[in-house]
Amino acid sequence: MKNSILHITLLFLISLTQTLEAQQMLVSDSIQRYIQRAEKLQEEYKYEESLEIAKIAKQNAIYNNDDKSLGYIYNIIAKNYEISENDTKARSNYNRAMTHARSSNSKTLETDLYNNLARVYTKHNLTRSRGVGYYKKSYKFAKELNDTVRMITPLLNLGQYYISRNDFDSAYEYLAPARELIHEESSNLDKTKLNGLLGRYFLNIRRYEAAEEYINLAISYSLEETKNKKNNDELISTYYEELASAYETKSSLYKKQQDYQKAYNFQKKQFQSILRAKDFKKLIELQRANIKYEVDQYEEKIKQAETEKKETESEVTKWKISIILGIILILISMAFLISAYNNNIQKKKLNNDLIEKNKELVSAKETAEQVSTLKSQFISTVSHELRTPLYGVIGLTSLLMEDPEKKKKTEYLESLKFSGDYLLALINDVLQLSKIETNEVKLEKVSFDIRTLIEGIVNSLHTKQKSNDNTVHIDIDQNINTTLLGDSVRLSQILINLIGNALKFTKNGNIWVSVKCLDKNEDSYDLRFIVKDDGIGIPKNKQQTIFDNFAQVKNENQEYEGTGLGLAIVKKLIQLHKSEIKIKSQEGKGAEFYFDLTYEKAVKEEEISLQSRENISIGTSNFYVLIVDDNKINQIVTQNILKKKGYTCNIASNGMAAIEMLKKEKFDLVLMDINMPEMNGLEATKVIRTFNSHIPIIALTAVEEGEIRNQALSVGMNDVIIKPYDTQQFFQTIMRNISKVKMA
Repeated sequence: MKNSILHITLLFLISLTQTLEAQQMLVSDSIQRYIQRAEKLQEEYKYEESLEIAKIAKQNAIYNNDDKSLGYIYNIIAKNYEISENDTKARSNYNRAMTHARSSNSKTLETDLYNNLARVYTKHNLTRSRGVGYYKKSYKFAKELNDTVRMITPLLNLGQYYISRNDFDSAYEYLAPARELIHEESSNLDKTKLNGLLGRYFLNIRRYEAAEEYINLAISYSLEETKNKKNNDELISTYYEELASAYETKSSLYKKQQDYQKAYNFQKKQFQSILRAKDFKKLIELQRANIKYEVDQYEEKIKQAETEKKETESEVTKWKISIILGIILILISMAFLISAYNNNIQKKKLNNDLIEKNKELVSAKETAEQVSTLKSQFISTVSHELRTPLYGVIGLTSLLMEDPEKKKKTEYLESLKFSGDYLLALINDVLQLSKIETNEVKLEKVSFDIRTLIEGIVNSLHTKQKSNDNTVHIDIDQNINTTLLGDSVRLSQILINLIGNALKFTKNGNIWVSVKCLDKNEDSYDLRFIVKDDGIGIPKNKQQTIFDNFAQVKNENQEYEGTGLGLAIVKKLIQLHKSEIKIKSQEGKGAEFYFDLTYEKAVKEEEISLQSRENISIGTSNFYVLIVDDNKINQIVTQNILKKKGYTCNIASNGMAAIEMLKKEKFDLVLMDINMPEMNGLEATKVIRTFNSHIPIIALTAVEEGEIRNQALSVGMNDVIIKPYDTQQFFQTIMRNISKVKMA
């Protein structure tokens, strides 16, 4: 008997458990249907109904402790509040959704919620940085999930945020991976946003061709989707907003290129797109009003049916209902009329804005004309600076031809050398500034000795140091291993300008050149370079402008005041290193310039060894050199420089002659000019390499090095020397190339 009772009890418990599990599954299925219904109503702009359904689903989920469903439900509720622009309630419900998403370990939902929270927080200044942090978390979670679609949204939002803040480097950090993720199958909205943002990025770094290419793609996608009948009004409105943004970028592009007519035309298209976006938003608002009216009408009919059950239908009730419905219709009509009126006012405002923008474009045209005037002034300044030393060159040459006494001849030659050096420095400054401003200067990494470099600069400025009776002091921190890795040429240009200025504006005084170690890492140094003098100083009102192009600090004691390009070049070269130059100065009490740069540690044992071999070998062997140059004066100069070191020379006046001589005689080295009649140096080198692959051929040319080096090396030349050159470097280059062949 007991066994029978126990058996029946067990069967009852099993049956009860199965019944509860079935009910649980039924409830869970019911909650999902509510969630889907709430989402669909939200898409149909029925926000109040969506909110009511979501609340019913929430009660069921709370009753069943369904954290995962609660996360999705609070997300729907929050989005309804966000659309209604109730950001406080939106944030509150998104945060509740986040709590339940974490509790249920729903990483996908958590990823979406971070993006949604970021969208709300970045609307307001006080919470914007927090919103940016949420975008980054959304991207991080999506990356962990390897969910490409979810990774794209926060990347584009971050790119858009940083571009709006004019932080283009940070923007590209997020646009670059977005560009890798977006492909042919991605949504057109993602493609539109990416191309629009890339267009704005490239416009602001002055890569105009790339900017136009991306802007045109954004415009193409936007126009296509505004005509897509499958898109709802809200999506079409979004595409018109993207189109307006793309037109604005294109207008700015043409404005920067000084094509003001095209800039104006695209600005008009921008405003037209803004109006179209607003028209579609007004349609959405009207749809919402109609939906609300239908809901109110439905509720009214229910009330009317209930009233009919309780009391007889009366004419009074009918009239009341009719009047109420009439009032509602009148109110909707009035709302539409008010909306149309506001839209008309907005159009007028946009037209006024267009007029103002047109005025700005006219102003920009005037600015361009002012720039043209500035260019004319610059040409006038450079003309003066060129004519002054040229007068000295021509005049002194005439005096030397009259064969004056030896003492005077030496004095004239020194002055002639000074004028020549000044002309070379002026030409180099103009070319250097032009290269920097067109983004042609790229930093290189080569090993160099910092002490040797600074001492070499000071020695090269010896004449200027001596003329004003100045003393230069060099102090390099003992913690620095002087062999570094970086762009020694750019550093030299910076220091030559700063030390040269200090010598120029100081008389009977001191100049201090210091290098301090701010921080020492395993593989790099953070260094501070300081150039200080006790000269005339710089007035406070000039300290912000001396780094501008053509700015000068007047000094009546100087023979040449210069073009004012030196400090402008210094500032731009330091900015290339991601640093800034600072100044401390008082008028009459000297000036101190300083800047911080980071250099990697380097060991250049091979170079040191090679350099020592070069120094030993220069002038110790009677090498046979072929000079290929069509200019008679250049032939004489090069030949005499080589003969002073004991070298034997022969001369060819063009490439054809050089080829014939190399076939008949054995030379140790060829110094090859580039621009020559009959056959130029590049073509001649190609032919020589067909029958002699080992002889060193060095380009000896006045062409800018950046323009010719790659061409020279590609045809088989070994090195490049730019005229005019430093004699010591000239022979080091020759010996380096001869040594490579002799030691091979």
